[in-house]
Amino acid sequence: MVNEGVDPDVVTYSILIDGLCKHGEIERAMELLHRMKSEGHEPNVVTYNIFIDGLCKHGEIERAMELLHSMKSEGHKPDVVTCNILIDGLCKHGEIERAMELLHRMKSEGHEPNVVTYNIFIDGLCKHGEIERAMELLHSMKSEGHEPDVVTYSILIDGLCKHGEIERAMELLHSMKSEGHKPDVVTYSILIDGLCKHGEIERAMELLHSMKSEGHEPDVVTYSILIDGLCKHGEIERAMELLHSMKSEGHEPDVVTYSILIDGLCKHGEIERAMELLHSMKSEGHEPDVVTYSILIDGLCKHGEIERAMELLHSMKSEGHEPNVVTYNILIDGVCKHGVIERAMELLHRMKSEGHEPNVVTYSIFIDGLCKHGEIERAMELLHSMKSEGHEPNVVTYSILIDGLCKHGEIDRAMELLHSMKSEGHDPNVVTYNILIDGLCKHGVIERAMELLHSMKSEGHEPNVVTYNILIDGLCKHGEIERAMELLHSMKSEGHKPDVVTYNILIDGLCKHGEIERAMELLHSMKSEGHEPNVVTYNILIDGLCKHGEIERAMELLHSMKSEGHKPDVVTCNILIDVLCKHGEIERAMELLHSMKSEGHEPNVVTYNILIDGLCKHGEIERAMELLHSMKSEGHKPDVVTCNILIDGLCKNVEFEKVKELVHSMIPQWYEPNAVTYSNLIVNLCKNGETAKAKELLYSIISSMIFEGQSLMS
Repeated sequence: MVNEGVDPDVVTYSILIDGLCKHGEIERAMELLHRMKSEGHEPNVVTYNIFIDGLCKHGEIERAMELLHSMKSEGHKPDVVTCNILIDGLCKHGEIERAMELLHRMKSEGHEPNVVTYNIFIDGLCKHGEIERAMELLHSMKSEGHEPDVVTYSILIDGLCKHGEIERAMELLHSMKSEGHKPDVVTYSILIDGLCKHGEIERAMELLHSMKSEGHEPDVVTYSILIDGLCKHGEIERAMELLHSMKSEGHEPDVVTYSILIDGLCKHGEIERAMELLHSMKSEGHEPDVVTYSILIDGLCKHGEIERAMELLHSMKSEGHEPNVVTYNILIDGVCKHGVIERAMELLHRMKSEGHEPNVVTYSIFIDGLCKHGEIERAMELLHSMKSEGHEPNVVTYSILIDGLCKHGEIDRAMELLHSMKSEGHDPNVVTYNILIDGLCKHGVIERAMELLHSMKSEGHEPNVVTYNILIDGLCKHGEIERAMELLHSMKSEGHKPDVVTYNILIDGLCKHGEIERAMELLHSMKSEGHEPNVVTYNILIDGLCKHGEIERAMELLHSMKSEGHKPDVVTCNILIDVLCKHGEIERAMELLHSMKSEGHEPNVVTYNILIDGLCKHGEIERAMELLHSMKSEGHKPDVVTCNILIDGLCKNVEFEKVKELVHSMIPQWYEPNAVTYSNLIVNLCKNGETAKAKELLYSIISSMIFEGQSLMS
């Protein structure tokens, strides 16, 4: 246009500067600004606003602030838009205080903030967790005569929801209504999302009905949020019903809605229904995207259907849907987890040949797969390959390899790799250190593990509760109870709060070292410090008391845990039934079985095996056989241990015919005998001088098993 003699004006330059800024060409935009000035075209406030916005969006806050000073020094007065752009930039970069200073300055310079200014500020405060200051700012803007709008309230409601303050968010909804501000679909969708994320599905559904009854029409986003909430809480059927409801009300689901439902079905193991839903969405004219296919491929992989996952990859390609690196990563991960490393390698080569560049996640998946299959050397080679191809490993990659080396006993190489990653500028995190400390503890190198704890602290890496739990467990397992207790006190004094796992580890360590009283004291300490014990805590203590012959105290502890609202589980009952049987208190053990059933605790095969063994050892073979029939009639399948216990009991009572009947009736139906089964039979028959019967019985078993199509040697 210049060549044709047309002189560009400020609008032309502003448009060009805007285009350059939007394409990230800040320096060229700056050159153009200087050029327009040198050619006598005076930029206006719009030009400066465009430029300041471009600088802020590219993270160049200081240059944006300098440009503000330049425009002012050149006699250009910034407007409210200028200030809003800068306040937004400062807030997005976490510089809340500087943004606040700018707000005060703009007021002192006579620039009146508007509702957008306040909305930007309130959003910034909410995103940085300063909810109270955001609420104060709402009151300030009102007192200064600035009327908040629906966006203001929606921002605050979102902030409250994200910080778990659902009740205050609901109150704010009522306040805005009472003040004459009408919420919109976004406001309701935010609240419904907050309720769903906090597990309040029923209230979220009620809010959907309320918004409808008040004349606010939900949109596809509202429905998708609710469907997602229902799926995440396992209510797949209700999610499917909501899909049908939204359709019947004229709300068309989109690809996100379908992808959410397909994901929900996959996560609940309903792969076939997920596949059917894919076909339904297609038949209804909704085109799946790469996310939909990736979800389904992931679902198939997680359910071991690798072939179908591979077929789906081919289908999506043939239908014109290009897989991305995430799709390939999912498949490679699935193939690796099923131990087919070579096939995963083929998939890697294929994705490369199709122009899909693997990323650090791809390589990390591979390295993990190789480590888990014991191929440490190949995993190390792959680390070198990825580096040579220009793919930089991250802390996850290194942590995976360090874990692999530790699990294969190569502690020194794992330590070397830690030093290598540091020297290459990769900072280990608490997970990396936890892996190494765990490896050192498991290999009995406690002192080195303690040294590593001190090293990580001195390097500015703060240990977490998991770090301390690993070390306390290591010390307990190596008999260093006092040092473990000292470490508990150290972690507390350093401001690290122990959790129930920490206490369980220590209580277990004390019990195993015969220090029952100290274990009981620690239970009281944890309670007094506000740490609630769980069923595992009680099981450890009950087991400890039982192993030290303190049955009555163990029973008292059972009553205490129940009275405090802690529900015992099948493990609790099994521990107590076992000790009662071992101490000859069969009747009390049987009573405990009936109690656990009446309280809704379902016994398992271990429970029955303990009781059957107890009855057999006390010569009550008939009752043991009756209990076997009871467990079968209640739907509990006996296992090889059940049979071995009964065979041993019957043999000791010289009831060989019953042994024969038992073996003939049970082996074909429930289990394959093991070495213990045959050993019991042979030893007991021979002990009783029944060598001929032993031979006869074994021949009988062999013929029975052949008749049933089984092999004795299998």
